[in-house]
Amino acid sequence: MTSRRSSEGFVLIFSLVLALCAGVILAGTIGYVSYAARQSAAAAARSSCRLAAMSALEKVKDDVYRTFKARNGNRSVLGVRVYDWFTTGWSATAIGSGGYRVDFNESVNQIRPNLGGFTDLRVRLRSAPVNVGNRSEVTFFATAARMTGNGVLASVTLAERVSFGVDRSKVFDYAYFVNNYGWFEGSTITANGAVRANGDMSLSQSPKVNGDVYAARNDELNVPGDIKNGTGTMDNKSTYRSTQYGTANRSRPLQVTHDDGGYNAPATVTSADLTARLHGNLREGLDMPWISGLNEYIEYGKELKSTLSQGGTYYINNANSGDQNYGYYQGTGPSGDPELPDNHALVLEGTQTNPIRINGPVVVSNDVVIKGYVTGQGTIYSSRNIHIVGDIKYVNPPNWANKEAASGNGNSTKDLLCLAAKGNIVMGDCTAGSSWLDNTLRKVLTQQPYVQPYACAQADDGSWIDGDIGYPRAGKTVFEGNYTAADGGKKVGVVYKKDKYGRTTTEIDHYTSSSDRRYYDSVVPPNEIANRAKTAITQIDAVLYNNHGIFGRLGQCTINGSLVCRNEGMIFSGKLYLNWDYRLYSGSPENVMNQLVGMPLGTGQPVVLSWQEVPDDWNADAEASSD
Repeated sequence: MTSRRSSEGFVLIFSLVLALCAGVILAGTIGYVSYAARQSAAAAARSSCRLAAMSALEKVKDDVYRTFKARNGNRSVLGVRVYDWFTTGWSATAIGSGGYRVDFNESVNQIRPNLGGFTDLRVRLRSAPVNVGNRSEVTFFATAARMTGNGVLASVTLAERVSFGVDRSKVFDYAYFVNNYGWFEGSTITANGAVRANGDMSLSQSPKVNGDVYAARNDELNVPGDIKNGTGTMDNKSTYRSTQYGTANRSRPLQVTHDDGGYNAPATVTSADLTARLHGNLREGLDMPWISGLNEYIEYGKELKSTLSQGGTYYINNANSGDQNYGYYQGTGPSGDPELPDNHALVLEGTQTNPIRINGPVVVSNDVVIKGYVTGQGTIYSSRNIHIVGDIKYVNPPNWANKEAASGNGNSTKDLLCLAAKGNIVMGDCTAGSSWLDNTLRKVLTQQPYVQPYACAQADDGSWIDGDIGYPRAGKTVFEGNYTAADGGKKVGVVYKKDKYGRTTTEIDHYTSSSDRRYYDSVVPPNEIANRAKTAITQIDAVLYNNHGIFGRLGQCTINGSLVCRNEGMIFSGKLYLNWDYRLYSGSPENVMNQLVGMPLGTGQPVVLSWQEVPDDWNADAEASSD
C-alpha cells in the first residue's frame, strides 16, 4: 500500500518536470519565432535589395543603349558596327567619353528616390568591354544594401554580362514600312507580313493585311499615329494555307512557335481579330537609319570581300585587292564619257542563263539601272537613285509552298537581294513624260498627305549627308515634299543625228549635259532607260530601302521582300502583293545572317548573356579604368 505522502511527492516532482519541459518548449518556440522573424525580415530585405540591384542594372543598360543611339544620330551605323566607343574611355563608374559618356552614379541616382532607403546602391565595371564580332560585351556589377527593422544589414550583388551591338535594322521586320504617312489603301492590295508607319496609317477601302498594323506618334509631322479608315481585312488559316499570293509561293509559313515571325492566322476571322492586330498611337516610332557616307559601306564591302559580276566580268571585286574595281564601281557610265554626270553609274540587266551575281554589300557611287535575273546574297548601295525598269527575279528563290513548314527547304541559302539608295527608288520608264508622270502619279509625288516634308539628316560636321544630291534644297533645312522639283544636279541628254532632209534619226550623235534634273530623273542617257523599260513590271524579288522615296509605275505586281522608305508613291494596275521575306526576321528558323547580306544596320537592344548573384566583395568600390 502506497502512502499518501509518497504519492504527493511523486505528483510534485512530475509537476516540476512538466513545468520545466513547458518552459524549455516555450523558450524554444519564442527563440524560433524570433529567429524566423529575423530570417523573414532578412529574406524580405534581400529580396528588395535584389530588385533594387536589378532596377539599377536596367537603368544603366538603357542609358548606355540610348547614348549610343544619340551618338549615331539615327544614321546607319556601319562606321560604328560595335559599341567601340566603350573602349575609348571607361572607368569603374562610367563608360564612353565626351558628350557620349554614361555616368553610372547619375543613372542610379535618377531612380534611387523611387526605391526607398538603401544604404548602398551602385553599379560598377571591373574590367574593360570586349569586342566580339559586331557586338561588345560588358560585365556590370550591381550592389544594393539596406538595414532590416531588426538592425541587420542585408545586401545583394549581381553580376550581369550584357552584349550590346548592331544588327540588321528592325524596319526590315515589316512587309511595308513608311517613315512618314502610311497609305496602305485599296481592296486589291495585299500584305503578307506586318505593315507600319512612323506616323498615321490609312487602311482605306479594306486592304488585306495578313499580319499586324502599327502606327506611331510623330512629333515632327505633328500627328498622333492614328490608324484611320477601318480595320482592313485578313485571311483565315484555311484560305491562307491554300492561296498563292501573286506570281510565286513566297508568303511566309503559318506560325510554328509564338515568336518565329510566321502568320498566326485565326481559324475564323472575327471583328475582334481584326481589331486586335491594330496597334495605333504608339508613343515612339521605330528608328529608320539614314544611309550616310558611302566610304563606310565601301570599307564594309572590303571587309566582307564582296563582289558584283555578270558573265565573268567583275564590276566590283573586293575579293581581289588588285582588281581595278576594288572597293566600288569605278567604270565610266553608259555614255562612255567620264566628264559627263553619269560617270560611275551602272546599268545591270541579267538573264536566266547569265544573271547578275552578288556576294555581300557593294557600292555604286552613282545611279543604278537594273532589271532581270539575279543570284547570290548581297546589297547594292547607290549614292543616288536606283531605277527598276523591269522585273527582278531570283534564279534560286526561296519557297514556302508548304505553309505548315517553317524550315527544311534550305531557304536560308537561297538568293536574297537588297537595293539601298541614298536617293530614291524609281519604278518604270521615268523618261516617258506624261505617260509615266500623269496627274495620278504627280499627285502622290507632290501633295500631302502622301508626301510629307521632313527634316534631312546632318553629318557630324553639320553638312547635309544628302546635300550632294539635293536634300534639302539650297537655303532649306527640310525636304519640302515635291519629288518632281529640280534637285540642282545634272543628267546626260542625247543628241540624235539628222538625215539630209533635217529629220531626226534614231542614231545617236553625241551626249551632252543637262541641268534640269528632277529628283525622279536618272543621270544616265534617257535611251538607257527607255530601251530597257518594261511596259508593266510584274515581279520584284528584292528588299527595297532608301533615304527618301519609293515611287513609280507598276503593272499587276508581286514584290517579294520588304519595302522601306520615308515616302511612298507607287501606282499599280490590277493587284499588288507584298510578300514579306520571312528570312529577314532574326527569330526565323531560316534567318539569313546580315553579315552575308550587308543590309543597313540599326542599334540592337541589349542582350543578357549571363546573370548570377556573387559575393559582395566582387564589387568592392575600388578604382578600375582603361588607363
